[in-house]
Amino acid sequence: MRKVLPYRIFRRGSYVVPFLFCAVVFFGSIFALFPYIIVDIGYLARPIWDKETIIFPEEIVHYYAEGMSMEARCEAHGWKARNATLTEAGTPATRTPLVYDAVIFSVELDMLEIRMRETWDVVDKFLIVESNGTFTGLPKDTTFADNRKRFAFAESKIVYKFVPLYPLTGKDTAWDNEGRMRWAMQDHIMDSGVQDGDVVTFSDVDEVISKKTLELFKYCEGTPDSVHMHLNNYIYSYEYPNRDRSWRSSVNRWKRGESRYNHGQNSKFILSDAGWHCSFCFRTIDEFRFKMLAYSHADRVRTKKLLETESIQKAICDGTDLWGMFPEAFTFKELLTRLGGIPKSTTAVGLPLWVLENRDRFRYLLPGGCQRGDSLLSASS
Repeated sequence: MRKVLPYRIFRRGSYVVPFLFCAVVFFGSIFALFPYIIVDIGYLARPIWDKETIIFPEEIVHYYAEGMSMEARCEAHGWKARNATLTEAGTPATRTPLVYDAVIFSVELDMLEIRMRETWDVVDKFLIVESNGTFTGLPKDTTFADNRKRFAFAESKIVYKFVPLYPLTGKDTAWDNEGRMRWAMQDHIMDSGVQDGDVVTFSDVDEVISKKTLELFKYCEGTPDSVHMHLNNYIYSYEYPNRDRSWRSSVNRWKRGESRYNHGQNSKFILSDAGWHCSFCFRTIDEFRFKMLAYSHADRVRTKKLLETESIQKAICDGTDLWGMFPEAFTFKELLTRLGGIPKSTTAVGLPLWVLENRDRFRYLLPGGCQRGDSLLSASS
């Protein structure tokens, strides 16, 4: 009887069908157990297929020291103090611009209060746009309107606008709702009496531009028309300085017909040490859950376990990612250095003054305050 050699079996393909079957079962099991493995692999391989496209060729050094005069601060940046030039009548030669702080508000009452208190002396109008829905189409309370008495100290400067949002239908996405809110803010700015040359901030509620930064754009002449803010970046609280670069907020000199309220790059300039971005800095676990489901990246909630109290609380105290995702890095060296939890900070120097003056109220934002209550009731008990 003629023998069939192994290589002939290989050539005839008699093993191909069972091999393919086993491969399908194996990879099918992997995808069933880890349905987001493609996304995870994509993050790990980002240095191969992606590169950083947000580049600021003009980085402005921020000069500031306690007791430094406004004139000296302007000159240190290469600008001129606005009131340094007077007319023959002894009045300022140029109009001091008004400062409009424009924010789309969701639920971050504490962060809004910190923001208003920090910038009260320099901001002329706080423009607030709020909706009854989230970007993802979920219904929500009009949190600011319902708690407006809390901001009675700023009532004379608040200009409020309500904009309805509805559940997503058809091809609409969370990004469409976010766009609707930003266009509503564009109209709100125009309706609030802004003039050419006035200063308008483009930033989210948790992107707090410092008072000393806004003073530069109000009282100095010669600043660029649009400058992005390099904010000190934190996650969960000021205990965890985040290594991601916070650049999206900007300060802009308004130009009618040209200026557009947005959250993307619109300038080549960025000013260092311009404030604080405290992302997901909430008082309660319920607020974390709400934000995870409400904002434009809600698709990152891959399993219900991520919304459980124990999972959220562990991430807060360990300084790890709420979604268990790998960091976004554009080099393998950067990726390796950013794996694991964020190292804790033990300093409260240089934080917003209102937080430090009200340490008991804002203990959860300071080093050592990672434990959260599940709701406002438990947080206050």
